[in-house]
Amino acid sequence: MVPWCAQAQSMGETAKFGVVSNRSASRSDRVGSGQLRCFVLPGTANPVMTVPHRPSARRRTVALTCSLLALSLLGVSACNGAMGGGPGMGGKGGAPEEQEERPTPVLLATVELGTIQGQIRAASTIEAELQVTVHAETTGRITALQLEEGDEIKSGQQLARIRRDAQSLGFERAETSLADAQRELDRVEKLLKQGIASQSEYDQAKSSVDLAKLDKRDRRRDLSNTVVNAPFDGILTRRFVDEGAFVTSGAQIFEITDFSTLVARVYVPERELDRIAVGQPAEIVGKAAKNRQGTGEVRRIAPVVDATTGTVKVTIGLPDTLVGGTTGFLPGMYAEVTLTTEFHENVPLVPTPALVHDEEQTFVFIAEGDRAKKVLLETGLTDDDFVEVIKGIEVGARIIVAGQSGLKDGALLLEVDATGKPVNGDAAAQPDAEPPANTGKATQEGVAKAG
Repeated sequence: MVPWCAQAQSMGETAKFGVVSNRSASRSDRVGSGQLRCFVLPGTANPVMTVPHRPSARRRTVALTCSLLALSLLGVSACNGAMGGGPGMGGKGGAPEEQEERPTPVLLATVELGTIQGQIRAASTIEAELQVTVHAETTGRITALQLEEGDEIKSGQQLARIRRDAQSLGFERAETSLADAQRELDRVEKLLKQGIASQSEYDQAKSSVDLAKLDKRDRRRDLSNTVVNAPFDGILTRRFVDEGAFVTSGAQIFEITDFSTLVARVYVPERELDRIAVGQPAEIVGKAAKNRQGTGEVRRIAPVVDATTGTVKVTIGLPDTLVGGTTGFLPGMYAEVTLTTEFHENVPLVPTPALVHDEEQTFVFIAEGDRAKKVLLETGLTDDDFVEVIKGIEVGARIIVAGQSGLKDGALLLEVDATGKPVNGDAAAQPDAEPPANTGKATQEGVAKAG
């Protein structure tokens, strides 16, 4: 066994790097710790020794780096092939290739002259200036109450009656006391004239009569307080008790409202104070309840400014045609008040959807040929649909009213209609053109209004 292995070791490099399959070997044996293997090839008498090759850590690192570099070069080659190949990355001919610019579909409108109003809008709650709660002024049980909420009442009309037994007895006692005091005064007065009674006795008797008169007056008031009367003309808006209920002095019984005093109170910024005057018309529109709108007028302007909010209270009076009923305003309704402060005619107008705001500046995009141009505007009055142009563009300019979102200065344009079809009819040139953003009924109606 030893000579055979020694003969195998004498083979040198062949033994170190040779690779022999175990399946093709006819004989194998281990030497030492199993690091060496000796084989006799079929048909030969010479053994072959193989040693498993274990590269060092440095060789493994170099091999891994080479593999990664090869993969990177392979990826670059694939990208070059996808872009046309060639050393210049320029397609088949090797020249650089420019990306084709795609036009942006936009909807255009023409700047025209029109009329615009300066307005101040504020929310308000309708309320009555004359609205009171009627309280019981005596204690007792309600014996008569026939009115219901919504009933119209007149000033002085009886609304309810409270049981008056205790009040009647009190009044009768006061009358009796007064009669007794009066008789005593008469007696003392006669005695005083005869010189029998003193002046002090007379004064005391007279004082008792005065007190009895005051007590009778109080008892009469208590008796009258058992009848609840209406303080003014109006509508019974709330009833707090029912007939037969026991009430104490100060208890709530009714709420009465004078609908002719309905107002809308709004709070406008201090800077708008010089644009408002008493008697100025104001449009009032119901927000929740439909079909309620009309024109009132400024009735009062508060003489002070609220330092906390920086606003001024303005009271808008409602005409009789706008209060009560099924189509008028009612107390507590929510409404929007619009005050018209200025009126400009024959001024250039731009539809509101065309505006582009950048920080504190306002821009529009105009179409110059087939390119977009960003223009800075100086604006004036504003309403829901239009903005007055003071400086920036002239009448007749073609502005982009839809599709300008994300548009760049100098971008290529494709004019389309509201359905997204090219205006020039060349639909084949842009088969995937879509309607520009912000294109809708409001924009179309706004452009028509400017015209």
